[in-house]
Amino acid sequence: MKSGRLALLWTWRATRLILAAIFLYAGIVKAGASEEFALALVPFTIIPEAWTGLFAVTLAWTEVAAGVLILLPRIHRAGSAAILFMALLFAGVLGWALANDIIVSCGCFGDDAPPSAQAMLLAIIRDAAIAAAAGFTLVFQPEKRV
Repeated sequence: MKSGRLALLWTWRATRLILAAIFLYAGIVKAGASEEFALALVPFTIIPEAWTGLFAVTLAWTEVAAGVLILLPRIHRAGSAAILFMALLFAGVLGWALANDIIVSCGCFGDDAPPSAQAMLLAIIRDAAIAAAAGFTLVFQPEKRV
């Protein structure tokens, strides 16, 4: 295998590991504090308030599942697709909230940072980078042999 292809393969593997770590961490933090996360979702007003608890728990465990799936060799693409979808969803929801002057703390990693438009913009940029990385892991198909 040529050195450029080998470097791309290792970049792909490292990207999968990083995405798995991000989503496993975020999901576990949210699952451990699902009530607080559910309260963080209320200002978004996208889903009925009565559903926020169930949605918070479901989202947390979906993130954990995506983090596990992207690590599994034969079905990593399912994890990549789930992470890509969630990252785009998160960026879209934050963008919608920002466009509607709804300034909130996203609670993405369990942090209690004060809400600000700048923090939301940085979260959107982070989500776009995660989506790009997930897209790379989804599209790139390494050779069977190294």
